[in-house]
Amino acid sequence: MSTREETDKIVDLIEQVNKLIHMKHHELASKNNLSLDQFHLLVHLKKRKKDNQNPTIGDIAKRSNRAQNTISERVTRLEERGLLRRIKDENDRRISRVAMTEEGVKLLDSINYQASKKFIFKALSKIEHEITDGLLNGLEQLVDKLQDKKGDIHD
Repeated sequence: MSTREETDKIVDLIEQVNKLIHMKHHELASKNNLSLDQFHLLVHLKKRKKDNQNPTIGDIAKRSNRAQNTISERVTRLEERGLLRRIKDENDRRISRVAMTEEGVKLLDSINYQASKKFIFKALSKIEHEITDGLLNGLEQLVDKLQDKKGDIHD
C-alpha cells in the first residue's frame, strides 16, 4: 500500500472512530432523556462555562439558528430538570443568562466519560496488548509529527 493509500485509510478510520464516539454520545443522551437539541445545548453551555461566559437566550438562538421562544422552551425544560438555571445579568437586570448547574455538569461529564473513555476501554480490552501498544505508539508518533513545525507538514 502506498503512503497516500495508507494516509487515506488512516484518515477514514479516524473519522469512523469519531463518528462511533459521536453516535455513542447521542445514544447516552437519549438514555438520559435528553433530546439531541437539549444535549447539544448542554455541550455548548459547558464550553461557554469554561470561558466564564453565560450566554443569553438570544445568543443561543443566534448560534443555533433557532427562534428565541424555541430556545427559551428548551431552557425551561432543562431548568425544570435542574440541569440549567437562568441568572439575571449583573449589568442589566432585564437580561437573563443561561448557566449549567452542577447537576448538568455532572450529567454531561458522565455522558462524555461513558461515550469516550469507557467506550474505547471496552473495545481495547478485547484487543491483544501488543496491538494496543503498537496503536498507542503509532498515534503518539503521528501527533508528534503533526505538531512538528520544522517539517513541511503544515504546507
